[in-house]
Amino acid sequence: MAEKKPEPKPEAKVEPKPAAADEAAKARALLEGKSVETVAAAGERFVVQVGAFAETDKAKLAQQKLARAGLKNYTNVAETKEGKRIRVRAGPFASRAEAAEAAEKIKGLDLPAAILTL
Repeated sequence: MAEKKPEPKPEAKVEPKPAAADEAAKARALLEGKSVETVAAAGERFVVQVGAFAETDKAKLAQQKLARAGLKNYTNVAETKEGKRIRVRAGPFASRAEAAEAAEKIKGLDLPAAILTL
């Protein structure tokens, strides 16, 4: 009598878990009444860079202006060939449209604004 071999079971597909930033973007989209699918499909985040300052005081002044205008912001120190620069950025934003709206508000504060994709 021939020995019956067990049929191989199909391998279970393991979906990678989304990063915490993705979950935060989805939550923000829901709170703002936006489609989660739109945010998930894009998978991009945007920030508005206000400047890269050599002097801490100037970076702090820019941050204070942003905060008074109700814009979330943060700093990032970068090494350049000219030395350390403190990047002041507003965001992150889930869409380019949100970043563009913030950029216009920032320009109204007499600050430069450049939209960057993360």
